[in-house]
Amino acid sequence: MFISIFSCQEKKTKNSSEISIAKEEKIEKRNEVYISVYDTISSFFTNLKLDEMQDMPNMLYLGQKEDRTSITIPTENSISITGFDLINSIFYSLKLEKGDSLLVNTRNISVNESKKAEYPIFNIPNSAKTWSEINLDYILYKKNIKTRAIVIDEEEKFGGNTLDLEKIYFNSITILDSLKSSNRISNEFYLKNKINQKLKFATSKLRKAKNQNTELDIDSLGIKINDEELLNNETYLSFLKNLILYKYFRKNKRVKYSIQFDFVNEQETFLSEAGKQILLDSYLKGIYFTEKAKFDKYLTKFNEVNDNQEFKNKWRSLVTKQKANRDKLNASNKTIGILTNLINDNQLTFEEVLSNYKGKVVLVDFWASWCAPCRKEMPHLKDLKSKFNENELKVIEISIDKDFSAWVRALKLEKISNEKDSYIIGNWEKSSLYKNYGIKTIPRYLLFGKDGKIIDENAPRPSQLELTELIKASI
Repeated sequence: MFISIFSCQEKKTKNSSEISIAKEEKIEKRNEVYISVYDTISSFFTNLKLDEMQDMPNMLYLGQKEDRTSITIPTENSISITGFDLINSIFYSLKLEKGDSLLVNTRNISVNESKKAEYPIFNIPNSAKTWSEINLDYILYKKNIKTRAIVIDEEEKFGGNTLDLEKIYFNSITILDSLKSSNRISNEFYLKNKINQKLKFATSKLRKAKNQNTELDIDSLGIKINDEELLNNETYLSFLKNLILYKYFRKNKRVKYSIQFDFVNEQETFLSEAGKQILLDSYLKGIYFTEKAKFDKYLTKFNEVNDNQEFKNKWRSLVTKQKANRDKLNASNKTIGILTNLINDNQLTFEEVLSNYKGKVVLVDFWASWCAPCRKEMPHLKDLKSKFNENELKVIEISIDKDFSAWVRALKLEKISNEKDSYIIGNWEKSSLYKNYGIKTIPRYLLFGKDGKIIDENAPRPSQLELTELIKASI
């Protein structure tokens, strides 16, 4: 569960929601996205998704407390950020195009008589999107709180909030109509979001009917089945998947993706051939993430019925990349505990790496791309490095990731992909390194003296002043 945490005061800025749509001259955009927060923000957390086949989102922490107020993310594609606060029923999602510069602020919203929530406010100065398009989630949330379409529980009990889905849908259409009439959103944005809000409402009805095992008149939802123009719309795809579950698996609480795949592939359903292939592709993606042992079998099944070249290219590219990554990690596995870096693919034992830095104090950082506390320490680790010169302190970073691609993404985000002493370790749990130092949780830091002997096998974190003092005393 990821919960967005904000602690700051609102900073008054010019409200660009009144700015009408203006088409700017097209310029070549850099292969990066820049994200920064206002200097009043103590801590801002969001989930970052860089590509379609990313299992877990990257965790991004910014703010004064995190010792990082901005980040540049290299990318050749669009990326997305998402965040939610379950206690206040807040959810936001924003798609960023390469070249975008995102500035994040927050605003207080009174959610009930005793409480305020802080909602992120976004600004993309170099985007053709309007302020209202970028902050639609915020505008809708304010309306839903004001009209009590969302009622926040006073006692902050989990699941205690009340959501009136019909009123939420009505509010969304009212807001979109108002924004369109005042020229604060484009016609394309208006039409896309209007159908998406309708799809979300219809999907919520399907889920409710399935969960309660009640009859629902599908025609009353007002959604065209097998709408060729909507097949590439993710919200429409979600609707179709929920319709399959309602019509054919109503009495089943949980249905594995492999079972849904087989049913759609083998049985006659309401789906057109194009719709069938879109759903099979989506089920295959679910199998890849949640039933990995079955993936090769179902990829073969998919290839037997799929004639969509785009899908073929996507899965072929994924399998090729997956094999290359597996080969790199397997190469490391040949000798238990071998370390590999990204620069030259050297394969070294930990002892060999450590021996290169006799005469220096060495700090070893054990981390992983999926470890939130590890990632939060990265800016502090960078600051720690800057306090000492290369002849005094050497930092060795060792990732225990099992997903090579996730490790590479994290390296690039943390700007350590070009560091020769940033490694990934193969066969981690069977390595002598794991056993010798009893490393069962991360982040974990080992501190070695200039003679190569251990000083502290559970050293303080970089964010703690004690570590700096310990290193100074050891030099």
